[in-house]
Order: sequence, then structure tokens, then C-alpha cells
Amino acid sequence: MSNQQDVALQQRLSRGDETAFQETFELYFKVLVLFATKFSLDKEAAEDLVQDVFVKLYEQRDRLQFHSSLKAFLYQSVRNRCIDLIRSTRTREKHHVEIKADTDVEGLNSEELMLQSELEEKIYQSIKQLPEQCQLIFKMNRFEGKKNQEIADELNISKRTVETQISKALKRLREDIYPYLKAVLLAVSFWIS
Repeated sequence: MSNQQDVALQQRLSRGDETAFQETFELYFKVLVLFATKFSLDKEAAEDLVQDVFVKLYEQRDRLQFHSSLKAFLYQSVRNRCIDLIRSTRTREKHHVEIKADTDVEGLNSEELMLQSELEEKIYQSIKQLPEQCQLIFKMNRFEGKKNQEIADELNISKRTVETQISKALKRLREDIYPYLKAVLLAVSFWIS
């Protein structure tokens, strides 16, 4: 594709031209899936990831700013998503290893397992009650292990906004979880005595 064709396709995409989006998908989908598999992703995961990139491209078509060619933009987007996925997976695996090391499941009795499960559920329910952007930022920070500046860059917001949203989320979690923990501690002290 020539530079002029690339620029014309970018302009059509920015105007919301459905056929331009379809052309872009047909032109780049397969090659981007192959590119994503180079990051040690299986083909199915690579396809899902590339589809996500195209969905985001479509949803943000009126706000897109291409600093280079459309092709370069798509490859960079797929590369960034692959790196995010790998980082998220590593962070999740690290948390599972830490949790497993910290808690010997065989040594826990059924009450302790129940309390642990209920606490996790309370935390997830509290997170679900956060405003959408606050919830997204908190999950990116705590579950995906992203730094504040990375989140700001990805969401095209200021680092200060990210910090404020994380602070709000933590305050909300404390407000929601503290009464539950207080009740649990009272119940545990009752069981012990």
C-alpha cells in the first residue's frame, strides 16, 4: 500500500467510514495475528487480542491520531497489547504463587477458607461498585501491575487523574471492607473464647 493510499484510508477511518474499517480489517487481520503469535501467544489468544485492537480502533475512530502510517499504528497497538497481556499474566501468576506460599490450604480449616472466600467476594463486589473509569484504572494498577504513568498514557489522561482515581478506589474499599473485617474479627474472637 502506498503512502497516499495509507493516508486516504486513515482519513476515511477517522470519518467513520465503515468500508474503510472493513478494508483495514481484511488487509491487516491475518498478518497481525501472525505477528502476535511471535510473542508466544497461541493462535486463538492472538486472534482475540487482534480483534480487541480492531474493536478499540473502531470505538475510538473519531479520536484517533496517527503519528505514522496506519500499518505502523496497528503493529504498535498489537505489540503493546501483547506486552500488556504478558505482563498481566506474569503479575497474576506471581500473585497466585505468593498467595499459595502465604496460605497452606491444607492447614486451613473450613471456617478460615469460608472467611477468606467471603472477603475476596466482598472486595470484588466493592470494586464492581466503583465508577467505570475508577474501576478500570484500579484494575489496571492492582491486577495488571501497570504503573500510573503507563495507565495515563494508555487511557490518554493525566497521571494525576490516575492517582486520584486509585486513591478514591482505595478509600471506597476501606469504607466497604472495614465493617466486614471488624465483624469477622469479633466473630473470630467469639469462636476462640
